[in-house]
Formats: sequence, structure tokens, C-alpha cells
Amino acid sequence: MPILDLNPTLRGEPAHTLVLFHHAGGSSRGFAPLLPHLPPDWRVWGVDLPGRLLDRGTARCRSAEEAVDYLRTALGPALSGPFSVFGHSLGALLAFEVARALEAEHRGPCWLGVSGSRAPQRFLNPLSPSGSPRDLLRQVHGLGGPTVDPGGRDALARLVARTLSADLDLVADYAYTPGTPLRTALSVFGGQDDPLAPAAALGEWSAVAGGPVPCHTWPGGHFYLYEHAAAVCARLVASCRSRTAPE
Repeated sequence: MPILDLNPTLRGEPAHTLVLFHHAGGSSRGFAPLLPHLPPDWRVWGVDLPGRLLDRGTARCRSAEEAVDYLRTALGPALSGPFSVFGHSLGALLAFEVARALEAEHRGPCWLGVSGSRAPQRFLNPLSPSGSPRDLLRQVHGLGGPTVDPGGRDALARLVARTLSADLDLVADYAYTPGTPLRTALSVFGGQDDPLAPAAALGEWSAVAGGPVPCHTWPGGHFYLYEHAAAVCARLVASCRSRTAPE
């Protein structure tokens, strides 16, 4: 199943639904450090791209457009009530495009949080596409990413390397298509020393929102959010609640 319930202890109707989109080479389970800091009465969903890690029987998406359509279709029938979307790195780009697609269907999210990503009109493939999948894994390892030995010969390293390479391939030819400014409230998150999404460039997201957007940064690099999980979640929750509070 592409939708993973990350708060299975929830009983009854959720106060809010938060949908999380993972980074390249990862899966929704990578958001585990954030989960203890989210409200217990929220439904928290992770949406995985097909063909992740052990899910080798499902065909992978071959382009960003195909990935967005897959994610939108997976979410569509399941969403009810107010919801927000948060994506990190590759997940931020896909979250933005999914939010645009849902807006076009008049069922957009209350709030969109994008993390560790340049604005779509300035998007560059975040890692060097040259070299082997293991070279890509070394780059992620150097950014402070998941602790998989990039030089190892174990099955997990091979699996993560293959998944990472495929994820980067699907955005290799991504090109932003200008359109109506995003109506969904947008917040931008980032690491102050992230070489892939420099803090000074985060304000460029305002161009797709039709006006200034709040940018929140914390010390650290590309995977800053795991080092500051409590603070990041506090800001995320406050942003969501500000959009869903009764008038």
C-alpha cells in the first residue's frame, strides 16, 4: 500500500491529517524521529513512491509527472476533512506539485510545508547524476543522510543505492510549468548550512505563492530536521493550526 499509517494508535476521528512525502532514496519510515513530537490526535500518513526498497514487485515512476499523478491518485479517495502536506528534499518538490494538482480539483490542502529544497522554478537535480548508484549513496552519506555504509557490499546498501538512483532519475528532466499562484498557505523549512538548498535561496519559493512566504531555518545541513525534530515539529504544528483554527 502506498499510504502508511504513521500513528496507528489513533482512535476516532482525527483532529487533523498530516501527509508526509519522503526524500530521494528514503521512505515514509524515515520520518520516525518526528512522530513523537506530533499531536497524538492527528492522523499522520506517509506516502511512498512505488518500488521502494523491499517493494520490488511494483513498477517505479519514470518521471516527476508520473510520480505526481501516482501520489495524487493514491491520496484522493482517502482524504477527508482538513489536511496538510509536508515534504523534504525530493518530497518537497513532489508535495508542491501534488498540492497544485489537488487545488485544480478544488480539494487542496490547508497548508503546505516544503523542506530542504530549492523553489521549483530554480530546481536542480540535488545530487550529481554522474557515477554509479554507490557514488550517489556516498554523496547522501556525506550530507549526513541515512547511515548506510556506501562502501558496503550488504543487501541493504545495494537496495538503498538502487532506490536513490531511480528516484533521482524521475526528476532528471523536471521543468517547472508556470501557472496560477499557489492558494494553499506555504511555509519553507531549511538547514542554515544546507548545500543543496541554501538558506539564502529559500525565499525564492515566494514566486510560486504569489507573495512572501515564511522561511524557518535551523542549524545544520540537508538533514537538519532530524537534529531539531522537536523545534521543527513545533513550527509545523503551529503553522497547520493557524490555518485550521475557527474564525
